[in-house]
Amino acid sequence: MKLLKRFTGISTLLFLVFTLAATTALSQNIPEKGTIGLSASFQGNQTNLMVPIWTSDNIVIAPLLGIVHETDSFTTINLGVKPRFYRAMGDDFASYFGFQAVLQNTSPEFGDDVTNFLVGVNGGGEYFLNSHFSMGVEGQLNFLIRDNTDDRISTGAAITGTYYF
Repeated sequence: MKLLKRFTGISTLLFLVFTLAATTALSQNIPEKGTIGLSASFQGNQTNLMVPIWTSDNIVIAPLLGIVHETDSFTTINLGVKPRFYRAMGDDFASYFGFQAVLQNTSPEFGDDVTNFLVGVNGGGEYFLNSHFSMGVEGQLNFLIRDNTDDRISTGAAITGTYYF
């Protein structure tokens, strides 16, 4: 009976040690300098693809590209950059602020091309599920400088998913 209690105690202790060790190893999910990923940002009817590149332990430069095509109507191409500066870094969560600069070129089926420029500031948080995948939310304040009509100020929100290679 003493042997069974001792075995149970040692087994329980080993189980706890291995569980805590695994939790500690899995909690280090924030990408390191040089890591590259692929992000999709869903914002209303607009989707952009980004390629986040960790240039340091807390700075990400993310070139972005988005294409919208409606048959017999128009094609819009978004091309820009969206740097992020991470402030609070936990084991699995990080908050950030940043900005974006996007050139939007719309080619209608009939008429002249329209080129707009979007400049915005943003902030949000990103949760790193593991070393290869993260999800985030972001709030934005955008300034749209239009080519042929009045400029516009707007707010926005985005949900992102990122796969890191």
